[in-house]
Amino acid sequence: MSDLDQALPGQQTDDEDAQLDALLAAADAAVLGRLAEAVDIDAGRAAVFAPSVTAEEVPSSGEGDASGLEWMLPFGKDSLLQWLAISGPGYLPRQLDKSTSTIRTMTVVGRALLPHSMRAYWGLASDFLTASNDHLMRLKAGLAHRELTREAALAAHHAAHTGLGQFLGTLRQAAQAPNDPQTGRVIERLSSTGEMVLTLLEWARQSIEQLFSDTDRSLRCPTG
Repeated sequence: MSDLDQALPGQQTDDEDAQLDALLAAADAAVLGRLAEAVDIDAGRAAVFAPSVTAEEVPSSGEGDASGLEWMLPFGKDSLLQWLAISGPGYLPRQLDKSTSTIRTMTVVGRALLPHSMRAYWGLASDFLTASNDHLMRLKAGLAHRELTREAALAAHHAAHTGLGQFLGTLRQAAQAPNDPQTGRVIERLSSTGEMVLTLLEWARQSIEQLFSDTDRSLRCPTG
């Protein structure tokens, strides 16, 4: 047998391996492509949170395990006590942090749980939420870097407060539209949480006033 004849079987095996590798790579790419087309982030959120929206979601006595939505939108007895703990004028950073984090949570929950029929209402409402959050983030950054006058700080706060009020007004309109019971409960939870954030922002305004109380109105934030 010649050297060429001895080399052919090994060469054939190498070619077959290469072809198999190519086929596997093509199959992997096809699977990944199909998965990418099928992924729907909002639908995934809905699948996670929707089971928690039940008629027994908020126990009237305040007892029992909190449901997923109750945890996502804190407004229970324990959460209220935690929020009251930061109601004083010395807690401005925590008041702003709690406001922005709760607004972000409301955005996620509304996007995940409100049905397509509410898209027009939710699109407008979420725009108001986003604007409110943006004003609060600028307020936090400006105070932290001592870049805001009293008037500028209060103006940013007022804009955030106004945006949240517009969000609640849009939800009230949505609540008047024909809704199934589950959608009604989601709107109610979003509204009650939004009202609590408004209270939190009222505390924050008092904290801003206190922050500048010992300075001239035109001076910049004294503490950062």
